[in-house]
Amino acid sequence: MALSMFLRAPVCTNQAFSKQIMRLATFSATNGSSLTAPTLPSVVPLKNIVGKSEITPITNSVRSFRTSAVRMSDEKPHDHSKLWVIEKGVSALLVPLIPLGLLVPNKLFDSILAILITAHSFWGLEAIAVDYVRASIFGPVIPKIAIGLVYLLSIATLGGLFYVISHDVGIANTVRQLWSVKSNSHNA
Repeated sequence: MALSMFLRAPVCTNQAFSKQIMRLATFSATNGSSLTAPTLPSVVPLKNIVGKSEITPITNSVRSFRTSAVRMSDEKPHDHSKLWVIEKGVSALLVPLIPLGLLVPNKLFDSILAILITAHSFWGLEAIAVDYVRASIFGPVIPKIAIGLVYLLSIATLGGLFYVISHDVGIANTVRQLWSVKSNSHNA
């Protein structure tokens, strides 16, 4: 897919790119490099070879190749790069917040940790469900059930963590109690 997007990019189809490739080919041919004139036509854009009015079956197959579902005309495209940045930011925030939350236990840090840990695990489980429970393998119903279970598990996790924060000792103190039980069992 990346190759087909690269071939359709304006950089590959303009005249300046073709001229650079020609200069590289003539420079390489004079210096005895591996890029020679017979390999050049495979690098030159198809629009320059075939012409702008003709469309070959090769370019049609490259243009029609898709790895994701085709959008309906009334749907708006989603920008997943912003979500990716948010996911990486949450992961980076968890690195200092987990030790800080354990060193300074209070409801604010516990609540922030509960939200970030649940979001982080939700995104991971959702990626697993989307990647490995595909409709092409399991049919149209099982992937929807898998995503529904991911949502249900995430809601239950967040609710359970908030219950521990508000009605019990909190997340950090619960972890401390678990560590003290383990250390006491080794001392006895």
